[in-house]
Amino acid sequence: MPAQTKTFQNHLFSFDAGALALHKNLMPCVIFGRQEPVRVANDMAELDAQIVCIKPGVAHSVVVRSGGAEIIYLDGVQLSTQTADFKPLGAEWRMFPTVFETFDHLTMARFRTMLEGSHPPPDRKVMEILREIYASPMVRMSQIELAERLGLERTQALRHFKSTTGQTFRKFKIWAAILATARSAHQGERIGIAGGDAGFSDAAHTARTAMKTFGLTPTKGLSGLTKMQTLD
Repeated sequence: MPAQTKTFQNHLFSFDAGALALHKNLMPCVIFGRQEPVRVANDMAELDAQIVCIKPGVAHSVVVRSGGAEIIYLDGVQLSTQTADFKPLGAEWRMFPTVFETFDHLTMARFRTMLEGSHPPPDRKVMEILREIYASPMVRMSQIELAERLGLERTQALRHFKSTTGQTFRKFKIWAAILATARSAHQGERIGIAGGDAGFSDAAHTARTAMKTFGLTPTKGLSGLTKMQTLD
């Protein structure tokens, strides 16, 4: 199994029909309309498709129609620079959500490879740091500690982290924290407590981050979230 599939995580969110306001993904994502196509749009383009891949950092809104959708976030996948901001994917992707049900790591690795552009191979030290960030998002590792752990000057360490993960150090920590919050709240914890346990200062901070990341408030998101699963 490729080393990165043991460390980078993959997250499936099952949603009922509804709308996600303008937001920017922190990780690449693939949306699957269960019964009807989903609509992804921004000021530049609009797309209706059954399966859509969306680049991180691209402002967009989503309409999930009748039957709901699966939204899968792929940590560490670095899309080709030639990839459109959001694009339809072919029928071969229809089985992708089932890899979570069967814990099929090999198929997960194959689908990840289909999306990736060229980039440096994962660095073992960075992978170890990621495991700690995932496990304890409240412990917000500093840039100085990152540099010490990697044996690099601070700016070099930040660049190396981004080249390995495809995301900045700061945003990866935010992503791990909002994921931990969503997971805990979905399991029944109060949103304010779940956010505090993940390092957010208060419920308002948690809500702002959720809106920027997912396009909806935690309360609305939880009301439409029927399943959340992580596969690493």
